[in-house]
This record gives sequence, structure tokens and C-alpha cells, in this order.
Amino acid sequence: MIFNCHTHIGDAFIKLPHKKYSVEELVAPPHGYKHVMLKKAGREEIINGMKKAMEVMEKCGAHVFIDFREGGKEGVEILKEAMRGRRIKAIILSRPASMEYNEKEIDSLLDISHGIGLSSISDWDYEEAKAIAEHVASRKKIFAIHASEDKREDIGKILDLSPMFLIHLCKANEDDIKEVVRKGIGVVVCPRANAFFGLVPPVNILLEYKADIMLGTDNAMIVKPDIMEEKKYVMRKFGVSEEKANEMISATPEKLFGKFI
Repeated sequence: MIFNCHTHIGDAFIKLPHKKYSVEELVAPPHGYKHVMLKKAGREEIINGMKKAMEVMEKCGAHVFIDFREGGKEGVEILKEAMRGRRIKAIILSRPASMEYNEKEIDSLLDISHGIGLSSISDWDYEEAKAIAEHVASRKKIFAIHASEDKREDIGKILDLSPMFLIHLCKANEDDIKEVVRKGIGVVVCPRANAFFGLVPPVNILLEYKADIMLGTDNAMIVKPDIMEEKKYVMRKFGVSEEKANEMISATPEKLFGKFI
């Protein structure tokens, strides 16, 4: 099976103005450009963008995508509506509608999704994020979080949340990466989307330490969610062998996520 291990297809409808953005300006909740546009958009506009993104994924041969689904319960419902009749399957990681822990809301989200995917500890009050992570663990669902994307974050605090996998690690140092590997935590890198912000994921260091490394395409408003293009990019940019690149989109994610499909 072919996996796209990190997507945000809810923003596929957004047309970016021709300007440079920082990560915070574009995607950080709750005031990043993406979140402002999502609040303004109608349900059909978001759904139509999702459908186009899924068409791209199906055409490139992807069988499963792992989506960080913003917008609380309605966000999950929108994705499920967009998926009707599609061949591709989704592992849905939902997110609370607001930046705080609400026990009833998390329970309701976990009832309709595979787990929770948060932005980063820099965006959240840490105790709120920790309460969410512990709640997810109690339900034996997936907890994942972006980590050290555009600035180095405290890897100890991140790992204390017991995530199943992390996304990016562009600003993580070698000691951080060794600790991630020691804990057996998967890492998804999205090098084409990172390049939009002038960032580079530590692909070769992750490979050196034998991390469970996987590929994703990240925000559909930045790059098309074509995982085969991502595979070609990581081979060209980082000198990764085709065999290893294939593992990143197939064998490794199947090992981690197969039971959730």
C-alpha cells in the first residue's frame, strides 16, 4: 500500500497571494492566513477543494492519506462527506475547534476519528496539550504533533506527550533526533512544503540513526498532494535510494498504521 503520511487537504481551495510567508503567518492557529480563510469559506468550497486533492492522490497511486483535520467535529464531518465514493482511505486526526482542552469535545472527536493531531507545543498552552495527549492515550488512539518545524522546541516536553509520530523536525538537532529514535517514535518529513518556507528536514540524519521515517505532502495549498512527486524530490534532493524512498511511503507507514486502516 502507498501512504501519504501527512496532509492538510482542507486548505486545498486556498489560492495563495504571490508573497512570502513565515510558518506562523501562513499556518499557525488561530490567526494564520490559512485559518482565517478556512473560517471565511463555505462548506461546499472546502469540500470541492478536498475532492480535487483526493483526485490527485488517487491518480498518483496513493491508497491511504493521514490528514490533520482542523475545525473540530464539523471538520471531520466535512472530510467524511468529501470522501463518499472515493477509493482512497483516510486516517483522520482531528483537532479541537478551540485552543483548549475540553473533555467532552475530545471524547466526541475520538468517537469519529482515529486520533488527534495538534499543531505544535509552541502554539498551545502546554498543560492543555498534555491533557489532550493523556485523554487520547486513555482511548488508545493516535496522538501526533508537529515538532521543531521553524524553530527548535523542547524535545523532552514533546516526547513527554507520548506521540505516535512527529512531523518535520527541521530545526531539531542531532541529540533531539537520537532521543526520538531511542523512544521509537515515527517521523514524517514533507520536504517540498518545507522548501516553500526555506526549511530543510534532516532526512540524512534521520536515516543515519535509522529512524522510522515517512513522507507526507503537508498543506495542499502549497504543493499538490502527489506522494510520488515527494518521493522523487527526496531522492533528488537528499540522494535517497529508490528502495529507501519506497519504504518511506509503503513498508514503514504500513508497519505503524496498518492496524488503523
